[in-house]
Amino acid sequence: MDETNVGQKREQEKALARHRAERTCLGCRAQRGAHDLLRFVCTPQGEVILDSSRHAPGRGVYVCYDVLCLRKALKPAKLALALRQSVIVPDFEAVYQEVRGLLYKRLKAYLGLGQKAGAVISGYTLLRKAFAQARVLYIILAEDIAHGRAEEYRSWCTQYNVPYVTLFTKEELGYIIGKPSRSALGLTAPRFVEPLCVILTSLERLAIAYN
Repeated sequence: MDETNVGQKREQEKALARHRAERTCLGCRAQRGAHDLLRFVCTPQGEVILDSSRHAPGRGVYVCYDVLCLRKALKPAKLALALRQSVIVPDFEAVYQEVRGLLYKRLKAYLGLGQKAGAVISGYTLLRKAFAQARVLYIILAEDIAHGRAEEYRSWCTQYNVPYVTLFTKEELGYIIGKPSRSALGLTAPRFVEPLCVILTSLERLAIAYN
């Protein structure tokens, strides 16, 4: 194996180790995988910013995707102690919207891949057929779906033991998969369900605690 391939392999191993490494949430002190937490870093000017790339230089702190944890963590004294310097704390509302936007972007990327792979189903008739064939593993319901239709989808979920979450408007659900407004999206491939569930759970926790 030449030096270039050896170097690439080492970098891949380092990246995998960073992905698996556990970190402690500054808000609740729970330990989770670094990839499952938000990372904040401090600029040379002392401004605390969200590190959406996870690769920004400097000392960082980690926080759960949770409003309560964010409120506890984003306090001047706590951040200054953790980052070992004086800090300028960001506006909470701005951070909340940035975190939600980050999760929304990741969700859109995963659902886009699922759509291309044929693992995302939408439309009443197609969903009903997929439920009857026991192909639906998870379902996302729009917040502004008609009450009767929502009850029907929920009854299918109960009948077939399929978990669901209520998030986004019909217009937002359609936009995420590049289609007109959608009342519900069904996920049918296990390889897409697990990472999507992590993102959806984070979004749901953010929305519940914030509201």
